[in-house]
Amino acid sequence: MGVFIGIGVGPGDPELLTLKAAKALKTVDVICIPKSHANKPSMALGMVKGILSERKKPAEMLELVFPMTKDDLNNRKLWVENAAIVASKAKKGNVAFITLGDPMLYSTFLYLYECIKETYPEIELEIIPGVTSVTAVAASSKLPLAEKEEVVTIIPSDLDPAKIEEAAKHADNIVFMKCAFRIKELLPILLKSGFTENSTVALVKRCTLSKEKVMVGKLSEVSGWDVTEDYFSVAIVKKSQVPIHWKQNGSCKA
Repeated sequence: MGVFIGIGVGPGDPELLTLKAAKALKTVDVICIPKSHANKPSMALGMVKGILSERKKPAEMLELVFPMTKDDLNNRKLWVENAAIVASKAKKGNVAFITLGDPMLYSTFLYLYECIKETYPEIELEIIPGVTSVTAVAASSKLPLAEKEEVVTIIPSDLDPAKIEEAAKHADNIVFMKCAFRIKELLPILLKSGFTENSTVALVKRCTLSKEKVMVGKLSEVSGWDVTEDYFSVAIVKKSQVPIHWKQNGSCKA
């Protein structure tokens, strides 16, 4: 019996892969590659190709499709089918599942993990954490996530507006994930929840990748930003106004 390992490969830069993750990727028998569509390339796989090229013996590459839909019935059916495939492989050797960021934070891995844990309890499970987009964005924007007794709240940007408003009332700093390019739509909610026009905000697209773009400034400046649609966007909004380590407010790094 092998082990099923969830491996976080980080936010995008291959150099942010942990030593433990690299070691596992060089030794496992099977590597699961999650894809939102069968014909779509895997971003996670592209990030670990350098490590995989160092293997003495190639691993079996197992592509698993997880469509990004809210059809719970069909999604559950796919998770069960994919879990059965992974379980059959794990009974013969070690299987790794690569995922962007960290396996335990808004990850596709979680659905498969829960399904295998419930249906195949005999399979040993292991998690190798990865650098999250949350901390990577804080580093790229040079904006602290939290200081002293500040409260940080992580919110999916497509959450119901009423829930966002309620959560924002109790937060000092908010991290908006998943489609944070919608930040302009969130401005009225934030202003109603105790944030001000002088609150500091950072929006980072494609964090740590070659096409990374960083915008930092005041909440009042966001309406004038050139914000284009990009799923891989994360925003940090701090209730307080903090010094911005850029030449100009709202400056960009591309």
